[in-house]
Amino acid sequence: MEIRIYGDEVLNKRAEEVAEITTELKELIGEMIKKCPEANGIGLAAPQVGVSKRFFVVVVQDREDDDGKFVKGFSMVFINPVIKASSGSCKMEEGCLSVPGIWEIIERPEVIEVEFTDIEGRRLTGTYEGLLARVIQHENDHLDGILFVSKLPKLKQDLLKKRLNALKNKKRDY
Repeated sequence: MEIRIYGDEVLNKRAEEVAEITTELKELIGEMIKKCPEANGIGLAAPQVGVSKRFFVVVVQDREDDDGKFVKGFSMVFINPVIKASSGSCKMEEGCLSVPGIWEIIERPEVIEVEFTDIEGRRLTGTYEGLLARVIQHENDHLDGILFVSKLPKLKQDLLKKRLNALKNKKRDY
């Protein structure tokens, strides 16, 4: 499973709805859950692995919090997600597995309400805030063919153009 890089056409188009949760889909989701932390990511959308379907995974590994206490990791699957509401605003540095080596400050809503289908086919609604809300929004953007660098001011995009073109022109072996 290879992560598609900036310039790959699958990253620039709106993904199609998932019509059915099949065994193959569940296997792909399992592979994505494994690949995400291996690639040092916390979210991975289907288009990033060359599949133009509307789903993504969020994977948070076991870790210690600021007080040194153990925090159990988790993974979540969002199939056909729809952000129903948002509030607040927060600026935070973002990066992307499909845009390696580039980190920039992006402003996004701080709290979101998302309706989605889980891997068992249940339609759920959840409210998320902070980093988890940011990751969900970032991955959901991938489903619409939007990369985080397109949310930067035009001047910043112009300054990054050379680095982005280098990514686009890099040889890929998919």
